[in-house]
Amino acid sequence: MRGAGAHPRRSRGGDRLSTLTALAFALAGLHVGAHRILPIGYAPAWSPDGARIAFVTRGDLWVADADGTHRRELVAKADQPAWSPNGRRLAFTRDGVVYTVRVDGLDERRLAPGAHPAWSPDGERIALDRADTIVTLRWYGGGVKIAGTGTDPAYAQDGRLAVVRDGEIVAGGRAIGAGESPTWSPDGRRVAYERGGVIYIDSRPVHRGFQPAWHPAKRARELLPDFAQRPPSGLQIAGQPGAWRLGFTSLVDNIGLGPSVLVGLRPPGATRMTVTQRVLLLNGAWRTYDDVARLRYTNSPPHHHWHLMRFDSFELRTLDGKTLVRNRKSGFCLADHWGSAPGVWPRRRPHFLGDCEQYHPEATRVVMGTTPGYTDRYPAFFHGQQLDITKVPAGRYWLVHRANENFHLRETSYSDDVASILVRLSWTDGAPVVTTLRTCLRERC
Repeated sequence: MRGAGAHPRRSRGGDRLSTLTALAFALAGLHVGAHRILPIGYAPAWSPDGARIAFVTRGDLWVADADGTHRRELVAKADQPAWSPNGRRLAFTRDGVVYTVRVDGLDERRLAPGAHPAWSPDGERIALDRADTIVTLRWYGGGVKIAGTGTDPAYAQDGRLAVVRDGEIVAGGRAIGAGESPTWSPDGRRVAYERGGVIYIDSRPVHRGFQPAWHPAKRARELLPDFAQRPPSGLQIAGQPGAWRLGFTSLVDNIGLGPSVLVGLRPPGATRMTVTQRVLLLNGAWRTYDDVARLRYTNSPPHHHWHLMRFDSFELRTLDGKTLVRNRKSGFCLADHWGSAPGVWPRRRPHFLGDCEQYHPEATRVVMGTTPGYTDRYPAFFHGQQLDITKVPAGRYWLVHRANENFHLRETSYSDDVASILVRLSWTDGAPVVTTLRTCLRERC
């Protein structure tokens, strides 16, 4: 298990309950604390913020919210999940090979033969075991180093490794006891592990179970935005023989708990601004994440202002998922005066009403964002809202729009960052005709 936390009762029973409250483990189903939340599951792994949990059921990798709700399958035929420190990817094993995948199930990458992947605290490397040897390498491949002998590597926040060596848990060079599946407490002072169907913390048994996973240290709750991509709409055709374009409207709603606040600063001599994301906390304070994106000054009549780059992308795909045409919008000036998100927002009030320093290419600072309940909207053919379909044959295709494609901006969920429509493309007298057949709140449906 993974246990920490205080309990008002100072008896041994109270301490034990406190320990269980912070631990996930497998025992006739997946448990969180003393409560079983999933009927079938094992190999639990908490997300870095403790808001989600990954687990394996019936041989497939699933994710769910911390309370067991919003479960969905992420990857088939997978085991031994491990989250990256930034929460954007999961490492896992399949048939003796370690892979990584984005938290939306896309961009699966084969890493290397091995088992029991563990991310380094800085997120740059992954440790795994192979033939009783601990190997580390860059998360995207290469840079292989030998870190010693053993299996089941686990990192503490300060970079120390716990491993299983000759059946014994060795944590930071210190022998703990016989067992397997070690995991560090958030403060790095204790190690939980499994032995014979019992969870131990250091050398003390605390509960029956398998594969402990220690809950991350609690932090002030983040009131994150949620960029919900709406399906493409407002289809239009423009062009002439030999150069036909499909235009469309793109809308991204903020339906999250807090605003998206992006502050761009331009260093002396630089042509682009580096963006910091500011996140509101439940206690009223702010947390910052540096270097999450770039701003570029764009001259594109009638707009002449600073744009957030790589925020929204567009693809035309075949029914089997092959991308035929791809484009991305030249940039976004996020603001609250372009539209409203669907639903009822009783306390909705706009906060971001600026123009992203329009007509000021010399600006050194820009603030942009969206308040919950507002929408950033761009019409067809506006700053790249189009795809070249000149060489696309007649047929049915998925037109896919995706926001925050690289997960650079923090948000409550990445699962609603994509939406699509199924279209039929036909050609009449050399001109294209596009008809919408189906609308989806995911890549396809």
